[in-house]
Amino acid sequence: MYHYTESGLSNIYLVNGFEIENIDGEEYTSIDDMDGLHLAISNAIVDNSKPLIGEEFKFLRIEMNLSQKVLGVKFGVNEQTIARWEKGQCDLPRTSDAALRSLYMDSINMDSNMGFFLDMLADSEAKDVANEIRLEEIDKHWKIAA
Repeated sequence: MYHYTESGLSNIYLVNGFEIENIDGEEYTSIDDMDGLHLAISNAIVDNSKPLIGEEFKFLRIEMNLSQKVLGVKFGVNEQTIARWEKGQCDLPRTSDAALRSLYMDSINMDSNMGFFLDMLADSEAKDVANEIRLEEIDKHWKIAA
């Protein structure tokens, strides 16, 4: 078996699908279908019911090609909070755990609209909090004013 530490995860072992070669005394490892491997790892992480640990959180973020800053904006936290979650320096809230899993599923088109809703929340928080909602009564029923 090959301990695939290059993934950034400490618990990934490959039974096959890799080749180790010695060239001029140096050991080189090649792995078949890297994209497929990372998809399988991501799905295993997302499907697991245990809470995400920092390295899993980071792996999923990187698989989605999101910076800590961009993910922080989506989650309504600063990038240092994302960094602390990834380093295991503080507990990852279950809501952020669930949101990241859903966001990942959305990124691979698995019937989730999480990305849309997180972007919508981030946009609305960035706008003026004092938005007016204008209502009018028409025929004894309240409706949004035109």
